[in-house]
Amino acid sequence: MFGISTPHTGKRVAVADIGSGSAGVAILSLEKGKPAHIIAAHRSILPIETRTPDATLAGVIGAISESAEKALAAGNAKPGSVQQAYAVIRAPWTRSKTINAEKNFPKEERVSGRMIAEIAKEALASEKELDRTNLIEANIVRVELNGYPTAHPEGKHAHSVRVAILASECEPRVKKAAQETLMLVSPSIPTFRSGTGALLSILRDRSAVHSDYLVVDMAGSATAMFTVHKGTPLDHVLVPEGTQTILKRVSGNGLPEETMSLMRMIARDHCDDGACEGIKAEMARAEQELIKTFGEAMARLAAVRKLPNTLVLLAETDMSTWLSNFFSRIDFTQFTLTSQPFTVEILTPADLKESVMPAEAGKANDVSLLAAVALVNSEHSNGRSK
Repeated sequence: MFGISTPHTGKRVAVADIGSGSAGVAILSLEKGKPAHIIAAHRSILPIETRTPDATLAGVIGAISESAEKALAAGNAKPGSVQQAYAVIRAPWTRSKTINAEKNFPKEERVSGRMIAEIAKEALASEKELDRTNLIEANIVRVELNGYPTAHPEGKHAHSVRVAILASECEPRVKKAAQETLMLVSPSIPTFRSGTGALLSILRDRSAVHSDYLVVDMAGSATAMFTVHKGTPLDHVLVPEGTQTILKRVSGNGLPEETMSLMRMIARDHCDDGACEGIKAEMARAEQELIKTFGEAMARLAAVRKLPNTLVLLAETDMSTWLSNFFSRIDFTQFTLTSQPFTVEILTPADLKESVMPAEAGKANDVSLLAAVALVNSEHSNGRSK
């Protein structure tokens, strides 16, 4: 939960971050060239228990509505007073794929925006794995002329044009629920983005330091993993494991809240009693199953191209330290390009401070929602918002 601060006069925008076991909504004030100011926010998290897929879906749909209602109330905003709304939908409700298309010419041709759009359109039309009726985004993420990437291809001449498109489909019931709820918050039709698209956007600056990296975006009961090569997403895989399923595995018959508290103490090396020893044993047992699950996913990714050694992790703050240790300590070297362990970089609220300013810094630990806000602020600043 974020607090409330003094009034701001910028554009009011609502942002929903929808995961596999929770949904968060933030009310923002946006002013071009400044960090987004979070006026109020709320996240509703489903209790950790065994559910059918339909029950989980119903729970997440309810969480979207509850979070929107509570965020509006906390921000003293009336329904319809917000000017625009976004929904960032994460795994497993979205599935992303990178589609590549290339067109060659007998002689050099002048490249136009229309030419690039037509190549992308033809590539999307030929795509068979994704359901085009459920697409929420299909964005060009890279253009190469004569084999070389260029950020400004229009007007240049080339004999070959290669285009990479990030396309994402969404579970239609989640999209419908998000749209209906957010249209009560803002009268405009909401803009949809995938978790993969959002992360790719805010991680672009990392390409200056790391041109290649593996992204692990872990929600409550599912994890999206994708590789990035020279700033472009390549291969994608969905893992049916997340922070809530891991916590349930470690808790056993115990209370997840107590287990999480002990795990935090263990991460800080502040716990050495019998209860902590028991949790350590359960964590070690859980790791053996996680090694198999994530190892199989990495094998699928590495079958196309060996994985980069830098791993960027987005996960619930309370579990990110343990997960970072897991991915860096476990021997996944058979899948990496250099046969060396992963170097894990955790995406933290501090990484987003230039894009997001929470109302109360001490309560700004919902890194997934902050990442969604950072995306919206970036699009607003770059003129991509409606």
